[in-house]
Amino acid sequence: MEFSLTGTPEIAPKLYWHNSANVLCNYMKKPEFLEIILKNQAIIPRYVIEPLDYWNIEGLKRIAFPMTCFCDIPFSKVGNHMTLYGRYGIALDKQQIINKFKVQPIHYMNPQSPLSDDFKEAFTHYFRSDKRVHDEDKILLNYLLSTLMYMKPISSPEKIGGDIKPYIFQDECEWRYIPTTNFPKSIPLLIKEDQISEKGKNAYSDVLVRHPETWIKFEWRDVKYIIVPDEPALNQIIDVIKELKLEESIKYLLISKIEISNRFSEDLT
Repeated sequence: MEFSLTGTPEIAPKLYWHNSANVLCNYMKKPEFLEIILKNQAIIPRYVIEPLDYWNIEGLKRIAFPMTCFCDIPFSKVGNHMTLYGRYGIALDKQQIINKFKVQPIHYMNPQSPLSDDFKEAFTHYFRSDKRVHDEDKILLNYLLSTLMYMKPISSPEKIGGDIKPYIFQDECEWRYIPTTNFPKSIPLLIKEDQISEKGKNAYSDVLVRHPETWIKFEWRDVKYIIVPDEPALNQIIDVIKELKLEESIKYLLISKIEISNRFSEDLT
């Protein structure tokens, strides 16, 4: 909700995107991941390891933090993305998710740009500084860390299909949800370089399962599409929906929103 200068509440106008989708899609490779989302009526964030070596900052090679990733690629262009991330998915109303969960499109950085130079200089200064006693220093450092969590290089060499190939991250059109609000104090939001391991990352992710205040708890009306790869998967997800403790009308509505990804992407690469 927005407020005018007179203090009278105004409803934000409906937005329509012309070059990107009007939904935010979370894709996955396994049907059980989609089943968990439907049974919880929520997407549970998980810790992800993010490489930071493109910044060339000594002692800062990677970090891990919890997130849920979405893309806003139209179905007509999403074939390659699904090849990498999976042909199961859930698509939520873009504007509703922006408003309710404060998701943010990430910044794709050119490491040679003046903006990157300025960020690197500021981050290096405060990352290495031992003088973090003043409130203004803490505020700036928190801002830099927050910004870092919403950054990725435009491209990078990545291992794809067993080979190292140039990969363009910007093609992913990524949005992120990072559960910073009401985050449990018992676990770290950021895992540092020397503490990162696959086992530890997964253990922290499992803790978030017990903290629904960190979840994306959507309304059924926010669901625009449920995406499955083929007819057998369609039948499997229909059975899952039928078992949900919902009114029959809502179940039928959800079933009507199922799309088979192989149909709209079979001619795409």
